[in-house]
Amino acid sequence: MRKKILAALARRLTVLVIPQTQMKPWRWQCSTGFFIFWLGLWSLMTVGAGIVAGRHVDYWITKADNQVMLTKMTRLAQEMERARYALDQARSTDRQLRGLLTMAGSRDPIEAATGVGGPTLADRLSLGKMLGGGASGIRQADWHREIARLRRDAEGRLASFQEIGWYVGNQKSLRNATPSLWPTEGSITSLFGYRFSPMHRGDGEAGEFHAGLDIANAADTLVHATADGTVRFSGWTQGYGNMVVIDHGYGVSTLYGHTSKALVKGGDRVMRGQVIAYMGTTGRSTGAHLHYEVWRQGRPVNPMSYLKVRSGPDLFGFAQNGSKARS
Repeated sequence: MRKKILAALARRLTVLVIPQTQMKPWRWQCSTGFFIFWLGLWSLMTVGAGIVAGRHVDYWITKADNQVMLTKMTRLAQEMERARYALDQARSTDRQLRGLLTMAGSRDPIEAATGVGGPTLADRLSLGKMLGGGASGIRQADWHREIARLRRDAEGRLASFQEIGWYVGNQKSLRNATPSLWPTEGSITSLFGYRFSPMHRGDGEAGEFHAGLDIANAADTLVHATADGTVRFSGWTQGYGNMVVIDHGYGVSTLYGHTSKALVKGGDRVMRGQVIAYMGTTGRSTGAHLHYEVWRQGRPVNPMSYLKVRSGPDLFGFAQNGSKARS
């Protein structure tokens, strides 16, 4: 068997190359074993070259992918830095708004909760490496930590601005519910506090407590709601005549007495400055005027503490009908 194999390998092969030109044919002879050897060597070289080339291609593809990823990470780092700058600006605006609004606890709520605000020096250096092209040296945990910090700061800032919005809305509501508008035009004929009774003057009565403010003018002068609120009562009451009571919330109510006619009914929602009645002389009254009271936490208080002081001839003067009306 061995002799047969050796004899087959020793057999001569002739390779004949015939060109299509005038050149002579080329002949090459070799043994079968030599031909198989070179065929195997050529195959090995071809396969080896393919493997080496493939590795080089994979290397360059990986290197290109890494370069693209590095560019994306650097851009992401720049975006994160811009986001951090925007949050710093929002923090400054937040602090200024709280100062202008004199909100209780005007200190930044995020800083108050954590003791410090914004990134640390290590965070800035980390971002500096990213911006300097060294993003590949930053650990994945650093990215997650920085992104989580940005998210927490953004959520905290949103909560702070929502608190400011609630505060502004509440202050606006409180302002609109504060009875600071004059209820009608006319002359002030009686202030809040103790006075001689206008109905029994000269009868030896020492005086009485007047729980409101009397403003006299011509009959049917317009009476306005002094703040936003809900009508709790509109009708006739002993002593007050035709009366309107408005609940403004926050424990504050206003009363409008001696009106000739009410234009609102119980349950109506009224706005600041809305006409609610006409001035009259119903009930216990000596002439056309409005008896105006302000109640806070269930007790009458001086309406002048809410109203802006007026100046002019009507202050403590006579009404247009020439008589001082009181109740």
